[in-house]
Parts: sequence; C-alpha cells; structure tokens
Amino acid sequence: MNLSITWKYLLAFIALNMIAGELHEQVHINTGYLICGCYGTRDFNVWNTCAQCNHPAWAFLATLAGPLFSCSLMWLGTCMFLKCSRLSGKSIGFSILFANLPFARIFTALTGRGDEKVVLQTLLGDDGNMITIKLLNVLLVSLICLPPIILVFKKLDRTNRWWVITGFSVLPLLFGMLYQRMLLNQLLQNGFGADIFMIGTPNIILFHFILMLMILYRFRKSIPGLLVK
Repeated sequence: MNLSITWKYLLAFIALNMIAGELHEQVHINTGYLICGCYGTRDFNVWNTCAQCNHPAWAFLATLAGPLFSCSLMWLGTCMFLKCSRLSGKSIGFSILFANLPFARIFTALTGRGDEKVVLQTLLGDDGNMITIKLLNVLLVSLICLPPIILVFKKLDRTNRWWVITGFSVLPLLFGMLYQRMLLNQLLQNGFGADIFMIGTPNIILFHFILMLMILYRFRKSIPGLLVK
C-alpha cells in the first residue's frame, strides 16, 4: 500500500489531530470535574484539578482517563487498518491512529514526563525511586503505543514506509508544539479568548475546536482516499 497525500487530506488530518487532542483534554477535565465537583485551570495542553477538590485522593483518575481515551483510539485505528477489507477503511484507521500521536506519547515518556508518569508516581508514592518510575513509564507507554506503529509499518510499501511512519510520527508533534503550545497558548496567556463560557474551557479553545470540526467536515472525503494500491 502507498499513500496519496493531498492538501485536502493534510487539512483534514490536522483538524482530526486537533480534535483528538482537545477530546483528550476534555476527558481529563470532565473526569476531574466528576471527582472534584469543580473545574481547574487549563490551556490548550496543560490542565489542573481545582484547588477545592472534593476527593483529592482520587484525582489521579482524571490524569489516567486522558491516555486511556487516546490509546483506545490508537488501537481502534490500528484494528481498522488491519481488519478492514477496503482501502477506505484502512485509510480512516491509519488517520485515527496517527492523529492520536502514539510517537508523541513515547517521546514524552522518554523525556521523563507525561500523564502515565504522574499516575505511576501517585500509585508508587512520591518517595519512590524516581529513576524506577521513569523507566517503568517508558516501558509501559512503549508497550501500549509502539506496537500499533510497528503493525502499520509492516503493511506499508517497503520503498517509502520509513518516510511515511517518520513523517506521521514526528511532523504532527512538531506542528502541535509550534502552533498550539506556542502560538495559541501565547494568545490565551495574553488574555485573548480567556473568558470561560462553559465546561471549564476558555472560549478560544472552544472556538478553535468548532473551527477544526468544520474543517474536518469540509474535507472529510479526502481521508478515505489516503491509501492506494
């Protein structure tokens, strides 16, 4: 299988990636709301439970909920890619997998950060061996997120599969860092769209999410055509 990447597909994939990222954050903050009874502060990629949390001992479940959601989508995409008989279904599965940034989760674990590390540190105790926690974090995240990448890699055409996997693994990560974490977060920090209308989320994030939904809907037909013989 080869890929036919058009500008319409790139727009659709970027929108899908942004939507998946925001859904990840919504799972975090709304699980936190159910546990704590209130929303904490957040931006495009960092969130907190509220200071007046009703059940702080269980707040780590809000941290766990995000990666459970995203990794479930990664594996759903992988299963679609492997099991669907039509290339359109495989294309959708491929896009769902990489829109949820499996490599980014591994990279974050390798740098000693990430939701999974926070959960492990909570379960093992703050006085636990930090090196052991970081190594367990890398092992756990790799065991969950690396197999989908490998399974897809093996099914792609041998001539360009290294470029395909590298591109879809690294470029969305770099784009998110520049566009979302630096540009959009800077606008939010400067007060642009910082008011909160609903679900504990600044208005600029809600507006951006709706915009991404519109872009994905507009170019949705390009996603099933990604993979070709």
